[in-house]
Amino acid sequence: MTDISKTIFLTMDTDWADDDVLLDSLTLIDELQVPVTIFITHETKLLGVMRDHPLIRLGIHPNFYPLLQNHADRDYLSVIGEIKKIVPEAVSARSHGLIDSTAILEAFKAQGITRDLNLFIPFSSGIELKPFRHFCGLLRIPYFYEDDAYCSENAGETASAHILSSGNGLKVFNFHPIHLFLNTENMNRYLDAKPFQREYSQLIKHVNRNQQIGARAFLKQVVECGRENYFAFDHVENL
Repeated sequence: MTDISKTIFLTMDTDWADDDVLLDSLTLIDELQVPVTIFITHETKLLGVMRDHPLIRLGIHPNFYPLLQNHADRDYLSVIGEIKKIVPEAVSARSHGLIDSTAILEAFKAQGITRDLNLFIPFSSGIELKPFRHFCGLLRIPYFYEDDAYCSENAGETASAHILSSGNGLKVFNFHPIHLFLNTENMNRYLDAKPFQREYSQLIKHVNRNQQIGARAFLKQVVECGRENYFAFDHVENL
């Protein structure tokens, strides 16, 4: 059984990243040699690469926002069904924007999902996190770090604080390819770069080159601190 007090879990939401940006994250995974669960939003030519990668597991990241904008031609069941066709092997799910309901969780379960990660409870809350079983049968896995939220919150807690000061609780981190690529340290950088997400030659001009701060730097610090303190790294699917 996984000892959650001494294990770090890394996840990533693709969020429709351009293939050049996504490839950068895959290269980083190779460099760091850590297991990662990647939640998929769309078809990409890199799906096969990720599917065959020994360090990567694939989950689904359905987008329910259009339903909130009264797109009557679709419903939540079709949204889940469409993304599950892209990643039929997925057993984990996180909704884009963490949109959640009992009906969505039950639909996840009906599609073969066994674990959901829709609960973000930031490290700054001081709450010790544990997985728990929802009454519909899914294992709910809360997480305490998300790169964009960390930039917005300006909490300032280090990677080592997340790992060493969270007691026996879950240590689940979430990143996004665009923020890893930009090494986002504040949301203004991302907002300035956002118009160029499909123009690599322009996007690269917005990269934060400071190797001490930013999402990419934070991920590297997580891995370094974890290894220095004898933490294991595992996939959330093994919880």
